[in-house]
Amino acid sequence: MAQAELDRTKVMVLLQRRYNVIREVGRLSRELSDALSRNDEVSTSMVLQMRAEEMAKADECIHELWQLAGSDGKAQRELRLLVMSELKEGAGESPEEKKIYEIRRKTQDMIDEIRELDQRMSRKLAGERSYYEEQGR
Repeated sequence: MAQAELDRTKVMVLLQRRYNVIREVGRLSRELSDALSRNDEVSTSMVLQMRAEEMAKADECIHELWQLAGSDGKAQRELRLLVMSELKEGAGESPEEKKIYEIRRKTQDMIDEIRELDQRMSRKLAGERSYYEEQGR
């Protein structure tokens, strides 16, 4: 029985969808920061809920992505390489691989921005009790 190849176009689509969701999480994080600075508890609560829903969508994209390879060991290894490899290792060989790495880089940049904003909010709200202060960051 012939092994099916990994659909790299579908990988790109799912990674792009996840990037779009992560961008929305970033937008909502900025709204959250604004609501917190205004001490607006109603808006804060609503935005937190909306942000949680978007994060669940990002998780769904990842779950769907891992399902692409099925039980095919070769496709699983290829997918793992495309999705988990260090971004510095290369830009990819095929146009699809290049696009996948580009999307991953943009996504990681957005996640880094969100993490920094979350750290600032946490430190502002919790001070020394902040999760980030406990981690020594």
